[in-house]
Amino acid sequence: MRLLVKNVSTAYGNKNILHDVTLPDIPGGCIVGLLGPNASGKSTLMKCLAGEKKCDGHISFDAINLAESQQKDWFDKVATMPQSPPSPTALTPTELMWSTARALALPVSDSDLAAKIEGIFKDLGLAQFALSPLHTLSGGKRQLVGLALALIRDPELLLLDEPTSALDLHWKMSVLDLVHDKVKREGIVALAALHDLDLAARYCDRLVLLNQGHIIASGTPFEVLTPQNIEQVYHVATEVSDTGKGYPRIDIIAPLKGKSAHA
Repeated sequence: MRLLVKNVSTAYGNKNILHDVTLPDIPGGCIVGLLGPNASGKSTLMKCLAGEKKCDGHISFDAINLAESQQKDWFDKVATMPQSPPSPTALTPTELMWSTARALALPVSDSDLAAKIEGIFKDLGLAQFALSPLHTLSGGKRQLVGLALALIRDPELLLLDEPTSALDLHWKMSVLDLVHDKVKREGIVALAALHDLDLAARYCDRLVLLNQGHIIASGTPFEVLTPQNIEQVYHVATEVSDTGKGYPRIDIIAPLKGKSAHA
């Protein structure tokens, strides 16, 4: 199982968004964090990998070429958690999970599906909200429902676009713990677009730092999260230290005068 992304470029109208983006080969059991300020191309790259946005270049996973495969073959392996949580409707999380599973024709019995949904809700702290209409839930809870909808598919490639943006610190770490455990246990691949550099350093095996559609750096957290790279992309002064736990710690010192990242 391996994700290959080579020379991917795409545009919206006449505006180029990604410029020959090539990622290091990503094997199973690996979590890759996509970093960069707003408008750096993270979400667009996610849409290309999900098959939602046409692009030039080569994308393949587990020997299936996105451009040459049947759409169903790709979608059977890939699940996406979009940046926006599910809309606040009258549907309950349970109803949404069942309707999604049936629309996908998941090969599982009703009893097994019920147990699977119950287990996912328990892991995500959603059990007590399973029968609450979505419009009564907070944005953070609906974001967790969005992750549950991705996990119900048992994907081999999991794409998470800002998966913790609406969550408090406890649930940020709980979600990333769950994703980390699933990736390591099942040998799947996960890509997560993240804003929090410390969480990215802690949970990701590899990082890719984007700016204006170009890759600035890729590699281990120690290789990517250097003061020089962070200054170039985010325009802040930092101190980076070794936590002694296998990942770096980033301390933001001050914004650099006369420079600004995208708001």
